[in-house]
Amino acid sequence: MIFSSHSLTRKKNTLEMNKVKHKIRGRPRRSQSEVDLHALGQRIRQIRGNVTQEDFAQSLGISQAQLSKYELGQSTLPLGALIKLAQISGRAADWILTGKVGG
Repeated sequence: MIFSSHSLTRKKNTLEMNKVKHKIRGRPRRSQSEVDLHALGQRIRQIRGNVTQEDFAQSLGISQAQLSKYELGQSTLPLGALIKLAQISGRAADWILTGKVGG
């Protein structure tokens, strides 16, 4: 059987595309940060006080479900929410993120 070079190239490329690459377990991280998400969530919870998650989330302009993820340390707090949280609470963004004030 005679194959043209085009046919061999197509077959080779198809075989390359079909190879399964080594899969990495777990969810990929957007960035490697040194912020402890669980501790951050505890500080958010502390700021919220006795206000319901629903009411507090509304004041931040986010959903109750998203606030819950932040408080449980399951999701990273975006910059806009951090700024709003600092404004509402009167706390420094440094403290909210790290638990420390200043550099």
